[in-house]
Order: sequence, then C-alpha cells, then structure tokens
Amino acid sequence: MSMTKMKNSKVTKKMSHSDDYNDQAKLEQLCWDAVEFIDNIYEYFNIDIKYRNDQLIKSACPVHGGDNPVACNFYPAGDHVVHWKCRTHNCEDHFGKTMIGFIKGCLSRARYDWEKDGDREATFKEAVDFLLEITGQKFGDIKQKSNTVLEMKQFNTMVWTMFGEEEDKPETIITRDFYRSKTEIPAQYYLDRGYSAEILDKYDVGFCSTRGKQMHNRCIVPIYSHNMDYIVGFSGRSVFDQCPKCKFYHDPEERCKFFPKWRHSKGFQKEKWLYNYWYAKEHISKTGVAIIVESPGNVWRLEEAGIHNSVAIFGTALNQSQKDLLDGLGAMSLIILMDNDEAGENAASKIIDTCSNQYRIYKPVINTNDIGEMNLNDIRSLILPQVLEAKEYYK
Repeated sequence: MSMTKMKNSKVTKKMSHSDDYNDQAKLEQLCWDAVEFIDNIYEYFNIDIKYRNDQLIKSACPVHGGDNPVACNFYPAGDHVVHWKCRTHNCEDHFGKTMIGFIKGCLSRARYDWEKDGDREATFKEAVDFLLEITGQKFGDIKQKSNTVLEMKQFNTMVWTMFGEEEDKPETIITRDFYRSKTEIPAQYYLDRGYSAEILDKYDVGFCSTRGKQMHNRCIVPIYSHNMDYIVGFSGRSVFDQCPKCKFYHDPEERCKFFPKWRHSKGFQKEKWLYNYWYAKEHISKTGVAIIVESPGNVWRLEEAGIHNSVAIFGTALNQSQKDLLDGLGAMSLIILMDNDEAGENAASKIIDTCSNQYRIYKPVINTNDIGEMNLNDIRSLILPQVLEAKEYYK
C-alpha cells in the first residue's frame, strides 16, 4: 500500500465517527479551513503561545495541562493527518492527531475537566460542530479545494518566510479605494462611542451588514501594508455587548454561540504587523519614540489628541517581528499604554521585562479602563510631557 493510501486509510478510521459527518473529503477540508482560525481557537481555550513561526506553534498542552510551557506542538502547515503533538503525555494518541482530535482534546478538558482515560470526553460530533461554528460554515456547504490550491497555500507560506512583505501580497490585491467603495464608512458604532467622523474616515473604519460574510455585524478595521499600498488583513469588532451567559459578543436575539469581541480575517498574521505603522513610521523615525497600545481605538484617540507616533499590537504581546519593525525606524524609547486591567498590567510587565535592556521605557498611569476613554485634554497632559522627555533623551 502506498504512503498516500496508508494516510488516507488512517484518516478514515479516525474521522468516520458520525452518520451526520461522514463525507471524508469535507472533513479533511474542514481541518484545513480551521487552520486559518487558529488564533481564534487558541483565544477560545485561553492557550498562551510561547513560540511561533509559520511552521510551528508551541504552548503548554491544553489537554492535560502540566508545567511544561512548550509541551504542545501545533503544525499549521502540516497535512490533515498530523496537526499536533503533546511531547510529554502523547495526548494526541488518545484523541487523534488531526485538527478534529486537537479540538476533541481541548473541549474534553474545557467542558468536562478530562484528566485521564475513562473520564468523560467530548464527542467527535462536538468537535466538528465547534470547527463549523468557528469557521462560520455549514457542513453541507464545505467545498474541497484542489490539491493545486493547497500546494499554492503552502508555497505562499514558504515565500512569506523567505522574502517577507513584498512577495506575500494577497492573491487578490485589495486597495484602499476598492475597500472604501464596498464599505459603509464611518461605522456608526464608533461614532456612538465618541470617535469623530474625521478620524474614522482617515482610518477607513466601516461596518459589514452583509449576512454570510466573515465580518457580518462587525465594525471593520483594515490593516495596510507598510507603505499603504494594499490591505494585508482586517480586524472586526462585534457591535454587540457581552452576553452574560456565554461571555461572547453575539446578537442578544440569537442563541449563545462563539462570537468573540474581535475577529481577524483569514490568513492575517497579526504578529508580523503593527497597526498604524503606515502613518506612525515617519513620526517614530523623527522622534525615536513609539507609543505601544493594545487596540486600534487607542490609536484613534491619540491621533485625535494630536499624538501621531502610536502603534497597536493586536493584543497583549510585543513580539520580535514587531520589535524589528520599530528598530528599523530607530525607536529608542517606548511609552507603554496597555489597558488598565489585569491582562493589560500583565502585558505591560512582560513588555517591560523583555524590552527594558533595549529601550528606555515609560509607563504613564491612567485612571480609566483604557486610553480610549480619556478626554483629549487629559491625554495631552498625560502623554505629551513623556513624549517630549523621551524625545530629548533620544537627541
């Protein structure tokens, strides 16, 4: 038997557990599609990534736990047979080595406190249902991509790794003009939260009202290439409040479901980019000062206050690729403005610990939940003196 047939027979044995989901080709394609949402999956299960590149993600095992912070290897570019491995307890041997097995293990731990063989665990159907929910698909509508498409996807990943931004333009180039012609700008949600129409127009913040789209019922925040030539990805913010039952941000008229506050577009590698880099780079280069914030809204508020050298890190970690971008602009000082909550404080501490030997660090104390809630005069009074001090140090 050929290696290909052996692989396919293994997958069939592992995956054919449900009369409802018995189309092998669709199951394999679902595993591929789910890789595009790996950030959402890790966020859902609160998995802390310790190392990442295009071929490998390392974290503690989300199934058995343990004290090894890099016990679990996940392979984004792996085939549909092997997507993960637990290097301390071999959890994949129990739940299966596919993406579906990975989700079975994660759900078993999260929903049923699974610890050992014999404990209650998530079913195959639960795992598939979860992947359909997170990818926004119905099983019958899954369309298998050709081998050529899958090979091209792997090739694009390799090109990114070798050459960087210019060779990794999306298959379909989305320019600013094209995006603006298709989007409702400015987003009413952010107007209601006190942001000016001018700032939302400058940053092309729109709203998606089209059902069936990945960003339906979300404000759309485009992320541009470093020279603003084209869009490299989108972030979408739910327009709904947090559900008191499931803690997600779905339409209150609908049943509870996975609908995170923020969602990134498929394939967007947030760790490689800094939001607002395209506007802020000139000001960072001139002053040697970069202001680090968590979210686009913080950038907009600082811009409204006349402070133009802020960048957002799409979360709570400043990684090496992002530091390389700042170093390329000659940044010497960082002003850390994480949100004023436990997660923000922990993030600020990590950034300070990892960056204090390379940059001069400033951490202003804010009295609101985040910089976006401050009025413009208070922002200027708090931030401008520290920008000027850091700028003088740079000189």
